[in-house]
Amino acid sequence: MKKKLKVTLEQAAQSLMYGFLLLLLAHLGATTLRAQAVASAQIAGTVVDSSGSVIPNAKVTVTQTNTGLVRNTVSGSDGSYVFPNLPVGPYRLHAQATGFSAYEQSGIVLQVSNDVSVKVTLGTGIVEQQVTVTADAAMVDTQETSVSQVIGNQQVNELPLNGRQAAQLVLLSGFATNLPPNDVGGHDLTGSKTYGSSDIAGSSTIAIAGGQANGTNYLMDGGTNNNAFSNASFPFPLPDAVQEFSVQVNGLNARYGVHPGGQVNVVTKSGTNKFHGDAFEYIRNGAVDARAYFATARDTLRRNQFGGTIGGPILKNKVFFFFGYQGTRLRTAPPSVISHVPTQAMLNGDFSQFESASCQSNQTAKTITNPTTGTPYAGDYVDPTQFNQQSLNILKYVPISTDPCGKLTYGIPSPENEDQYIGRVDWNQSSKHSLFARYFITSLSNPPVFNHDLLLTTRAGVQDRDQSFVLGDTYSLRPTTTNSFHAAWVRSRVNRGSAPDVINPADVGINIYSPLPNFLYLAVTNDFSTGCSTCAPGIFNTTTTQFGDDVDIVHGRHWISFGVDWIHNHLNEVAHSEDNGQFGFIGTATGDSMLDFMLGRPTGTGSNYAFAQGNPNIQHWRQNYIGLYAQDQIKLSSHLNVHVGLRWEPFLPEVDVNNVGDHFDASAFAAGTKTNKYVNAPPGIFFAGDPGIPSGYTFHKLNIFEPRVGLVWDPAGNGKQSVSASYGIFSDLAEIFYGDHFADS
Repeated sequence: MKKKLKVTLEQAAQSLMYGFLLLLLAHLGATTLRAQAVASAQIAGTVVDSSGSVIPNAKVTVTQTNTGLVRNTVSGSDGSYVFPNLPVGPYRLHAQATGFSAYEQSGIVLQVSNDVSVKVTLGTGIVEQQVTVTADAAMVDTQETSVSQVIGNQQVNELPLNGRQAAQLVLLSGFATNLPPNDVGGHDLTGSKTYGSSDIAGSSTIAIAGGQANGTNYLMDGGTNNNAFSNASFPFPLPDAVQEFSVQVNGLNARYGVHPGGQVNVVTKSGTNKFHGDAFEYIRNGAVDARAYFATARDTLRRNQFGGTIGGPILKNKVFFFFGYQGTRLRTAPPSVISHVPTQAMLNGDFSQFESASCQSNQTAKTITNPTTGTPYAGDYVDPTQFNQQSLNILKYVPISTDPCGKLTYGIPSPENEDQYIGRVDWNQSSKHSLFARYFITSLSNPPVFNHDLLLTTRAGVQDRDQSFVLGDTYSLRPTTTNSFHAAWVRSRVNRGSAPDVINPADVGINIYSPLPNFLYLAVTNDFSTGCSTCAPGIFNTTTTQFGDDVDIVHGRHWISFGVDWIHNHLNEVAHSEDNGQFGFIGTATGDSMLDFMLGRPTGTGSNYAFAQGNPNIQHWRQNYIGLYAQDQIKLSSHLNVHVGLRWEPFLPEVDVNNVGDHFDASAFAAGTKTNKYVNAPPGIFFAGDPGIPSGYTFHKLNIFEPRVGLVWDPAGNGKQSVSASYGIFSDLAEIFYGDHFADS
């Protein structure tokens, strides 16, 4: 009866695990796969006797003490053993050989991407005797050539984080700095998150060891954590759900690819044999904060973050769960925006004060000129009947300033609600087979505001939902061969736009085609603006799928690894920045941009257009990446390891499914050769479908091979010190929107 009950529980646990996976896959709508099993760690070492002679065929076992996960191997002919792709956490190591007493060591704590060396010394004696070592094992990495630093769970939990953004802890590595990417144009008012109106909330752009801010590769639980649109990071989960992460630079072996600037490797928490969890609430309120020294008032920030986590066993030593939630409620409207708008005197035609020296930044009075006669306005007075009626209609939605110079200081409200959920299930099916699944979703609502005030429309409203899913499966084919399979799926959807009751050009009597019902974009240089190109309505959907596999084989002195990594990026973008037209006023008609606007005379020069209108910017990009690698880590002696590897990363350019783009050939232009696709196109411009023109408008490059070599020297051979040197060539897969590919050494 007892045995029957045990089988029933295991079957129930298996059904729960598979049900969880099927539910996630059904929700995601796609199965995705991922190589690079780098959200793990390794234990390696040598089994010797008391005289220092190696012991082959010794049985070595490691047990993760929190979950009961067990892995077995045997030492090779040179006494060496390796446990690749172990989950992070505390371990106990046990070794035994015929004719020797058993050996056991606890206190081995593996951190993400660590390669720890543990030397086992078996004494002579009867099998029943056992030597137990309880002191902590030396955690110096004597296997890897890269420079790395691990941000542990204690640092994640105890260090202060503005906005509880765990990505900030990457900066603790000492060789990292936070930089905005080229196409990310905004920073939220709390200083806690860097993102643009078309990018995902919570993105981080960190340059590591002098690399580019968008050249860092982010991994979470072995799956991608990059946003392919900008190469900024995908959001990190709440700190309470992060177990640890590592930052690695320089000397990365052939297993690593995609980006050369560094590797940030995040591992989320999993359940254990004991229930554990927490609950929290953090409140920040400017009303109880001290006023900044130079500020005229306390800040208006109101932020409340709350949530909790729980984890534990579903079936002891077999199946575990972890769940976390965090809610953020943010309200802020700091009076930090300054514009210049018309005063009542200006609406009455009197510009004398506005154009006086006291109101000019250079302390020099302006002269305003009648654009019809070319003569200055007498006394800086303009007949109000000359004002453009459409401009006056717009000004009904712009506050009147009581300042003589038209200065207006105001705040743009930024209400923000964010909810994060993370769930993870781990299953130790047997000592040979383990798998896990993790799903993370964060939704942010940052709605636009109008309140019949066009000055507030320069901030985009954003609805953002980001999801990621990772499935990992590790199977020991034999004691010396391990296969690790990973699957991952990342998707972001950003809906951007203005408030539904915002006016458009047609609403104020401007006779142009206005397909957007709630958007007006104009800029009065040095005075005020409404709308903007980066806050126009738009939809930005980015999906990344990956699959791959890693195989690790220990054969004598060799630790051989090889694998494949495939990535598919899928970007759909629709931006409406020019649909309703863009109006510019820079002052070339009258000498003052405000008067140009009030007279209804759009003015511009160079790239500052007086008026521009165009179709929606519609792009449907698709991009593939493939990486193949082989790596041999050779143990030349107990003191010296040599790495030799090769990675193949061909350049496969992105392609727009509608063949948007063109290709220019200078020699064809000189020869007068024209395209076969469009008869009115000038010479030298060619399009997809023309002979020799690829669909991506640039040519693929297959012969990109990246050798990686290095050595690690352990001077004393005791795992307490290492000296490394390496050389490698790395390629960078740039963001899909720009589609560049670079090779660096």
